[in-house]
Amino acid sequence: MKMFGRLLLLFLLVAGIAQAQLTTATIVGNIQDTSGAVIPGAQVTATNQETQFTRQVTSGSDGAYRLDFLPVGTYSLKVEAAGFQSKQQQGIVLTLNAEVHFDASLNIGEATQTVDVSSNELPLVETSNATLGRTVTNQEVDNLPIVNRNVYDLLTLTPGVQSSSNVNTLGYPQQVVYMNGGTDNFVGSVSYYLDGGLNMTFIRNTGNVLPNPDALREFNVQTNNYNALYGRMSSGLVNVVTKSGTNKIHGSIFEFHRETNFAAAPAFSAPGPKAPLHRNQFGATLGGPIWKDKTFFFGSYAGLRQITSSTYNSALVPTAAQRAGDFSANLPTSGTPSSCPSNTSSVVFVVCDPVTRTPRAGNKLASSQLDPTVQRLLARIPLPNATGIDTASGRTTYRWQGIIPSTLNTDEFLIKVDHQIGTHRLQGMYFNTAGNQQQSPGGNIDWSRQNFVYRQQNGNLSDTWTPSANVVNQIWLNYTRMIGGRINTPQLSLADFGSSFGIQGASMLPQLTVSGYFTAAQAISGPVTGTNFYSLRDVVSITRGKHTFSFGAETSLNKDLQYTYLNNYGVFAFQRATARTNAEISDFIAGLPATMNQDSPVQAADNSWFSGIFAQDDYRLFRNLTINLGLRWDVQTSPTDPKDRQSTFIAGQKSTVYPTAPTGLLVVGDKGVDRGIVATRWHHVSPRVGFAWDPFGNGRTAVRGAFGLFFGSVSGNEWNGVSNFQPFAVRNRYSFIKSMTDIYGDARSFPNGNPYPYVYDPKNPRPFISPAQVQGIDLDYQWPYVYQTNFSVQQQVTNSIAVSVSYVGSFSHDVPFAPDINYPIYATATSPVNGVTTSTTSNYDSRRPIQGGLGIINLIQSKQRANYHGLQITGEKRLSHQFSVKAFYTWSKTLSSASVNNSGAVIGTAQDFNRMQDEYGSSDTDLRHQANIAAIWKPAFFTSSPRYVREVVNGWTISGIAQLNAGTPFSVTTGVDNNFDGYTSDRANLSGNAAVGITSGRSRADKINAYFNPAAFCSYTGSTASCPAGVGPGGLDGTTRRNNYFGPGNRVINAAIFRDFGVYEAVKFQLRAEVNNVFNLVNLSNPTTSLNSGNFGKITGAYGVPRQIQIGGRILF
Repeated sequence: MKMFGRLLLLFLLVAGIAQAQLTTATIVGNIQDTSGAVIPGAQVTATNQETQFTRQVTSGSDGAYRLDFLPVGTYSLKVEAAGFQSKQQQGIVLTLNAEVHFDASLNIGEATQTVDVSSNELPLVETSNATLGRTVTNQEVDNLPIVNRNVYDLLTLTPGVQSSSNVNTLGYPQQVVYMNGGTDNFVGSVSYYLDGGLNMTFIRNTGNVLPNPDALREFNVQTNNYNALYGRMSSGLVNVVTKSGTNKIHGSIFEFHRETNFAAAPAFSAPGPKAPLHRNQFGATLGGPIWKDKTFFFGSYAGLRQITSSTYNSALVPTAAQRAGDFSANLPTSGTPSSCPSNTSSVVFVVCDPVTRTPRAGNKLASSQLDPTVQRLLARIPLPNATGIDTASGRTTYRWQGIIPSTLNTDEFLIKVDHQIGTHRLQGMYFNTAGNQQQSPGGNIDWSRQNFVYRQQNGNLSDTWTPSANVVNQIWLNYTRMIGGRINTPQLSLADFGSSFGIQGASMLPQLTVSGYFTAAQAISGPVTGTNFYSLRDVVSITRGKHTFSFGAETSLNKDLQYTYLNNYGVFAFQRATARTNAEISDFIAGLPATMNQDSPVQAADNSWFSGIFAQDDYRLFRNLTINLGLRWDVQTSPTDPKDRQSTFIAGQKSTVYPTAPTGLLVVGDKGVDRGIVATRWHHVSPRVGFAWDPFGNGRTAVRGAFGLFFGSVSGNEWNGVSNFQPFAVRNRYSFIKSMTDIYGDARSFPNGNPYPYVYDPKNPRPFISPAQVQGIDLDYQWPYVYQTNFSVQQQVTNSIAVSVSYVGSFSHDVPFAPDINYPIYATATSPVNGVTTSTTSNYDSRRPIQGGLGIINLIQSKQRANYHGLQITGEKRLSHQFSVKAFYTWSKTLSSASVNNSGAVIGTAQDFNRMQDEYGSSDTDLRHQANIAAIWKPAFFTSSPRYVREVVNGWTISGIAQLNAGTPFSVTTGVDNNFDGYTSDRANLSGNAAVGITSGRSRADKINAYFNPAAFCSYTGSTASCPAGVGPGGLDGTTRRNNYFGPGNRVINAAIFRDFGVYEAVKFQLRAEVNNVFNLVNLSNPTTSLNSGNFGKITGAYGVPRQIQIGGRILF
């Protein structure tokens, strides 16, 4: 708190920034006479043509002027000077974060004479700063196809945005964006803003929901070397601004509809009727004046009602006879043998007694061998309603198939008020959205469902104060809350079916996987997951001569909460290889699982402060050269848990707070272990420098470059993942389960009986369940940081066409990764480990270097790195001759030292944690080629034809987005644990017998059947004569590199066509059709890459969605 006090004091003494404005824009320029001499003291007045808001400055001694913090909109600019004719520019459109350059050359004459100029004379190149990015304008939001009505879908229109996707893993929507090789989003890569306030959830550092497109004006994306105003995230930012009220009443009423008949069938779907689809989005907006020229309002409502369906047809389910223990239909044609044979089929097998291992008479279980709990569970498992043929045996199989609907309902409200009082412009915005989404079953039968329920609230207050012509101050208050939950139904547990299973937390059905038959899937339930975020920021801009000085400070408090039951319901596997009755399905009927996973619920909370101070000088060294100098200092406290559920690992030190913990595992309060684990890092100083040069001084050519340092953040999910393991929770896998009715009856797994409920209590330490998997945070952990650089040349070719070429570099350091620091050592007779002379898949824990009851030890460290190099070429034609287009092509390469995924409980994977040098290769997000074209066309044919012809043919708007991407990388794996380390991330070897065979020009059918040559790869297990040895101990690590191969590319073309029909005066009706994937292109997914899969090398799925047509109508006024 002392640190916060100091920063708050500093915050009150200094203020912010000018150029990197969150919700506004800037006009800059020079005033001169026709001979080129500068005109000091000229009066420059900018007037918003929609609200009559005005801002006035005078040109300096060098004739330069600057108007900062102008609300986005359309402006007129008037320049007046004694002895000269005034000059007025109409129709200057200020977009978000834009810096519009307008030079005025005044003629000698009477001041009453005014010269108007066209807005088409405004330059298309950036001559004032070196930030890379793009603003998606209101025209594009209104005109381009957004079939899902989610403006985030337009993010990929920006060069450098490699991918943008919406996921839902926490019970609420999360936007995940990768920019210019930025590492995993969950470590703090991208910032998301809505009307100047952060609009994100810090559980996983993802973007929150946005208002509907009718409520949004535009958004700005910055991808490289953004201004010193921005901190906390290291790759880029997305800044969205809503519409505002004006002096005229304006708004819209809209509805968009999609249904089954408007959609094509998905690729790889089974023959039969299409799964039903019904989707309606509707709403309205309204804005206008409360007090003309002073106070304005804007409001919006939107709702979504959607029903989608999933088709299930792959599950084999037990027949009525099998449910009674009668497997006579599965008996081999040779009859019952005298001894129990090995089983190689799920359809033809001999049932054996689980105790005597002798064949059962008639292939039937005795009635006493039928598990009572399973008999009750069978009432929830559907009977077969379809048949098939087992290709290996020719026997009839009995399947269940069905279509299961799921629903999604959302509602949102937005209210915004702007008020101009004297030299203050006040703005307030409140946004509230809530949703309820019912998920389809996760397995292949109708077993359990999840409802995702969430609510998001955003509140912003800001004041822009202009105490003098060249001084502007802006202050923001921001509150963002996102809270959601995953609620499982039905709320029944094994205990409700007569089992001794000890449920801890909410009741949920178990997960049952019967190999070769069905998966009755369950999912982790989290009733409460969310973020409360509070921030305060103040900014000021002072223009003095050639300098625009900026100073500022911000501080924020983030409070994360997660309460999840994990796998408290029990995860049961029935497998042929370990079947006690010789078959997985008969094991299920007898209630004899091979393994069970059971977790105790986890509650975790993270509270952290983030504060920063920053300074910027945009120094106009010469009339045609601007230098951008920025410096930022950030301080983020390590997230703390109110109940101190955090741990670390220091070899040899014994915990005094939790004495039953294995040696080395320490918790908060132990010697050297403070709250938050990691000491506050005070050295996060980020210098940033850039230049923008107009070499010919005509505003049509720009040479720009920049270099900067950007620190990232950590997500709550990353930090509190340690609470998922002992001593805070139990996540164990048990191999000896007596039966589904008597879960804890086998002392080999449960020497002390039922360990649940398990509650963390340092005052009453519980014995550890060995071998204990634990996770900790390295005391030397450092926050990730990125060096960004760019160099670009822009050229305006005509008044409406411009092109640019840019080099973009990004170099990430201290990327989080959690290796297993207790990684098993390969043991041989000549190199024994802890007395063990052989390495097997059952003695991992005996071969670990740290014993004492410890198994896996994942320690979150910051030792990984990544780098990105890209060539980005863009072209733009602004609207002229009824046509506009923006396009780009990117050629890039992203390399990283490991596969890092921070969305799970454990961060990152590797083939061999002792050979991390083998992991360096293409990043998971390496996208070598990317092209995008967005075009808007307003055709006007037959201008001399009769009126009825013109009315029918003309007046339409046609728009489209075409995206073409190269394939994403993949690794070829064995699918088994070749190197006996307890992980199945082992990569394959090249056999040397055949070429890999990934070549161009092949047909789609060929690629689907074999994307690569399966014979090119092999798995070495130590004695495989047909496969050469690999690397590492025993030659058991694969020789193929991580992400060494690339999958099929993809291309999507979306389109829209619409027309406005006059209804009454300013009221129009818009008829609109939008099409997703117009040509129903099939974008093949990556192939199956696991050697042990029957589909190895084959492609079994597709990315994206098939063609979907959406019809909509809007009333505009």
